[in-house]
Amino acid sequence: MKGVSQLMLDKISKEQFLSMNAISEIDVEIEKGLIEAYRTKCADKLEEFIYLTFVYEVFEIKYADVLNELLISDWHYQHENIVLLLQRISSVESLEYLYNAMDLHLQYLEWDDNYAFEVKCVRAIYQIGKEKSVPYLKELCRHPNSIIRKTAQRQIEKMV
Repeated sequence: MKGVSQLMLDKISKEQFLSMNAISEIDVEIEKGLIEAYRTKCADKLEEFIYLTFVYEVFEIKYADVLNELLISDWHYQHENIVLLLQRISSVESLEYLYNAMDLHLQYLEWDDNYAFEVKCVRAIYQIGKEKSVPYLKELCRHPNSIIRKTAQRQIEKMV
């Protein structure tokens, strides 16, 4: 897709980007782009389409399936952004993926002693599911990692 880097650098407007690429429905283009990035395992393409999702604020439920699969894929570096997107989309089907993503142990996040990715997953589970998130949060209250455990406990306390 032409002009993504120019859009990122604020050298062209959102309207100019759409015109340059002859896009009339950005949500459709984003969906196709996310699916193609997943299918081809292209990290650069994935980064572009996640960026476009945020820029155009298109948080569509139809993206949930591919984003769920991308969340548990280990070939890219967009996991935290995907968690934020899933939280905004709020599909109950994402709960299990968010729960399972905490056991990915992604190499590029090993340096993070604060477990920011996992904490974002816990918060997203709470935000998405509310009542349906309780079993996941209760299970996370028994997690061996104290940061994850305490975050899950705080989310449950918000429900009371």
